[in-house]
Amino acid sequence: MGKAGTRVAIILLGVIGYALTMARTVSFWDCGEYIAASNILGIPHPPGNPLFVLLGRVFILLFGWINGPAFAVNLISAISSIFCCLLIFEITVKILPKEFEKRNLFGFFAASISLFGNTFWFNAVEAGAYGISMLIIMLQIYLILKWNETYESVESGELRVESWKSWKYLLFILYISFLGLGFHTFCILPLPAIFIYVLIIKLKHRKKLFSTLNSQLSTLNSLILTAILLISLALSVQLYLPIRSSTEPLMNQNNPAKIENFWDVLNRKQYGDMNMFERALYRRGALINQFGFSENIGYLGYHLNQWVPAPLGAQTLGTWGESRLEKMQFFHRIIFQFLIIAVFAGVWMFRKNPSAMLITAMFLLSSAGLVFYLNMADGTKLESYRAKQWNSEIKELRKLVPNSIPNLTDISKVNTALSFYASIPEETRENWLKIASAAEGLRTFLAWNEALKEHGKKMPLPPKAVHRDVRNRDYFFTPAFLFFAIMSAIACSAAFQKLTGRAERFATLGLMFAWTIPFACNFEANNRSKDFIARDFAMNVLNSVPQNGILITYGDNDTFPLWYMQMAENYRTDVVVINDALAYSDWYREQVLRAYPKLMENEQWIMDSERDFIYKIIDNNWPERSVNFMLGAKPEDYEEFSENMHLIGLVRNLGMEKSAADSFLLANLTANYSYSELKARGQEANEQTMQIYKYLANIALRKEPNEEQRSVLQKLIVN
Repeated sequence: MGKAGTRVAIILLGVIGYALTMARTVSFWDCGEYIAASNILGIPHPPGNPLFVLLGRVFILLFGWINGPAFAVNLISAISSIFCCLLIFEITVKILPKEFEKRNLFGFFAASISLFGNTFWFNAVEAGAYGISMLIIMLQIYLILKWNETYESVESGELRVESWKSWKYLLFILYISFLGLGFHTFCILPLPAIFIYVLIIKLKHRKKLFSTLNSQLSTLNSLILTAILLISLALSVQLYLPIRSSTEPLMNQNNPAKIENFWDVLNRKQYGDMNMFERALYRRGALINQFGFSENIGYLGYHLNQWVPAPLGAQTLGTWGESRLEKMQFFHRIIFQFLIIAVFAGVWMFRKNPSAMLITAMFLLSSAGLVFYLNMADGTKLESYRAKQWNSEIKELRKLVPNSIPNLTDISKVNTALSFYASIPEETRENWLKIASAAEGLRTFLAWNEALKEHGKKMPLPPKAVHRDVRNRDYFFTPAFLFFAIMSAIACSAAFQKLTGRAERFATLGLMFAWTIPFACNFEANNRSKDFIARDFAMNVLNSVPQNGILITYGDNDTFPLWYMQMAENYRTDVVVINDALAYSDWYREQVLRAYPKLMENEQWIMDSERDFIYKIIDNNWPERSVNFMLGAKPEDYEEFSENMHLIGLVRNLGMEKSAADSFLLANLTANYSYSELKARGQEANEQTMQIYKYLANIALRKEPNEEQRSVLQKLIVN
């Protein structure tokens, strides 16, 4: 098959595969926020993703008539993912030797298995910035290979190193890299590898390079000025944030209209005082967990789960077991570990080809490099940065504590003792503290505290271990999986060139249809065409709240789908949704009161803490307006308003009598709520939502339902 035909085949494969599986509506996590922001030209969470929001709005205007705004924004991921795989084809073909007749076949192999890799496919069928970020990354790699072709071309016996025709590729790479920051910070990931690649190529031709150095110096100033101009032009898209923020859109996270807030958004300050580079210096998890199979973070577990998923799940280490599944899993790991070795061996055969080594460098940068940079927590280690601060403070306090009191023991032991002390009954605490060997560190801690009281000081609480990441983070490593596919094609091509006759024909057939394996293995998990769980959940939550009611939410998945329904579908906009986790910020409190001025009459309250803020909203509106809470609320926190805070479905209602709440619970779960196909498909948020329905159904079964209601509740439990 020729090059044009292969391109068409890749496009058709992607269009058919993604058309069958693309989400028709909103999904959990950031999707709802991105779609809502695109629809109203708002500002989502840091770093704001301004270019994605603008592109999302364009797609809504162009395609929103087909199936609504969610479908239109989902299209961005699907289309950009297909073009990304087209570039994977082009990159693979460029790297393989020109005299190799089967280059198109191996380019198709790399592109087709990338289309249906588990993580890439997952991101390709929902609204998000990863598909288009991967497209920009691959475009940079393709352009640097084009630069190399131009750079090494000969005209009149001299390298055209001074030619703008070669420099234009480097300048364009700079431009799209910084422009891509408007989609995701991933877009600057290739720059270090590209910089080294350019140096290697130039050193390869250093004799001719030095001979033309004088002619290059004359254009150097122009190149630098052009580069600065292009980078500035690319970064100008970030000005969307303060400009749009100044108009006070309904979604205006962090209010970047203020200069200090704008800078904080770009630096993602909302997620911690340390920047990402600084945080990477202090390990937040054991390396074996970060690189291995540890739940939600382990790179190797994710890697082995891309094309042929492990039967028992790749995030479980697993050993040789008794069952067939355990044996299959063991062999799956062995096979893929040998494949990794084969890939590096294949690349080594192309070691004289810097382009092949560029792909290897990108793979290492986006796998091992990102493991170190992201530094994801496994729940076993303290926040090292905070621990060092605490130790520094303790060193100063030691000067005020008598020498007769021993030094403090390990921080983690003190934390463990403190947690256990708080969990045991009060009547047993004193005795345990006196005699238990496990309480030794806590006794020393309390002795320090008593000694410091004489100086008007008290002991700071030691930092706790960083909690394990709460969701699968495989999407961070999407570039690694794509570059691994290219490396696999290079490795296979090295072996293929030694085949003849029937073996060659068999291998050709295998490469042509290799995509069928990941397609078959990953289809069910990534088929989102009938997945309406997030939208149903949002509708059910909003419909649980009486007219003009107030709803307090807590996390992303109980807030973003609601924002989507209200801002993108204009559904139940009478409900006031207030996110408790954001209410700690002045900017958020100001926005809530600006959007709903009748919630409070006295604007001085906007500067209170999040707890006081929510308390005062309740105090100023309840019981005239219904006040409701997501399931995560603690009824005891609001006892000063009412002793009743019963479940009426997916929310708790403040003040409703138990008998009335029970009736609402039964009616909501069995008649008022919408349930589409309840299948988790390996998605944590879907699974959690299904568990919530089961939990509520089990409670409702104890409320004396009639036969029809009982039947509906039992179906919820079985699903």
